[in-house]
Amino acid sequence: MMEFIRFKRGQQQAKYIRLEPQFEGNAFLPQYAMIPLAFREQTSGLPLVSVGDFVNEGQMIARARNSLSAHVHASVPGVVSGIIDTQLPNGHSFRGIHIRTGGSFDILGKQRSPYPWKQSDPTGLLHFFDLAGLVNTAGKTTALAENIRVAVKQGITTLTVMLYDKDPTCILDSFLARRFIREVAEGAGIIARAMGATKIIVETGMEKKDRALFDAVGTAIPDRDLAHLTVPQTYPAGNAHTRSAEKNAVVIDSSTALSVYESVQYNQPMLTTYLLLTGKTLEHAKVVKVRIGTPIGHLIEECGGFKSKNTHIILNGLLRGTLVDSLDLPAGKGIKSIHAVGKDIDIQQQLEECGHCGQCLRSCPAYIDPIDTVRRIQKKRYDAETMRSIALCSGCGCCSAVCPVRIPLRTIITSAAEQGNSHAL
Repeated sequence: MMEFIRFKRGQQQAKYIRLEPQFEGNAFLPQYAMIPLAFREQTSGLPLVSVGDFVNEGQMIARARNSLSAHVHASVPGVVSGIIDTQLPNGHSFRGIHIRTGGSFDILGKQRSPYPWKQSDPTGLLHFFDLAGLVNTAGKTTALAENIRVAVKQGITTLTVMLYDKDPTCILDSFLARRFIREVAEGAGIIARAMGATKIIVETGMEKKDRALFDAVGTAIPDRDLAHLTVPQTYPAGNAHTRSAEKNAVVIDSSTALSVYESVQYNQPMLTTYLLLTGKTLEHAKVVKVRIGTPIGHLIEECGGFKSKNTHIILNGLLRGTLVDSLDLPAGKGIKSIHAVGKDIDIQQQLEECGHCGQCLRSCPAYIDPIDTVRRIQKKRYDAETMRSIALCSGCGCCSAVCPVRIPLRTIITSAAEQGNSHAL
């Protein structure tokens, strides 16, 4: 089905093919898992195992080096066959632990008693979040426990729960909210208890069925002050009300709430994640629950493989996502979707192809000039105006989406932003 994305600025609309996914439950167990030791560049975990060691399902195999990182656990039992370099979606290389699956599962299929979160105090819950390696994926992937601790120190007592999709092409969070609303609501309640939240703001879309999501949260969490905000169907999502709700609050999404619920309910670390697999070159679109470390190529095979050899792979949405060139990349804690698209997206397009149409300038919600900023970046002209534009860019991808020759404007600007203040030296 053809869908249109309406941008806040300008008259442009972007179109894409949206396939309605089916929930397929658990993905097949991988023959091997490649588990990254980090989800960001500066937070690589400290390995606790060596090549040749046998590891159990759920065993901690790497310890967080600092409060910004999360502990890493074996999602499958087996033998550590290597500690090697792998690539994460932001393009950086990290070490990862390669496990060849084998032996019995200690958690899968076993009856387990839930963690008694209602009898636990906030300190105990945060300690559980730490040990479980839980992360918050509402924005950049961060350690959930540290996210909450920082907020508590600042006196923040509001929890904002996003039940909509920031990138409308990556519909995982709205899908999970509608299919698992009871579990998502309870997960939000657990997080609210961990941070001592006095108010919960629930953000949803504007459809009638979205109101039912808010009502379900209210039923599951009756002892908190609840507020409901609807998000306009323009891109980038949000308005002054939602920005205010997210400014002085701990912000979580459906994926985070569901991960917390499952870890607490089954008293286990974070071993799985939910993924949307879609795109016009896939045979079928589906949402699956996968073991962390499963190669994305294995998941694509479960969807029937590619319909065309000329395919690009984009992670985490067509607008805000990252294009990758390897099917060996593992499904990690920060990956929400895999789009398989045709070669009509040309990642090698050069600035010389720019037709000076001005569409990127007219569509930018931050009121910067994307093509001029990109020219300055490629010429290494990091003056005050360039640094200001880089800082203002939110990475929404409107500029790239409306560019008729598909120059990767967003990717170039966000890559420059990731390099930090070194440009100003």
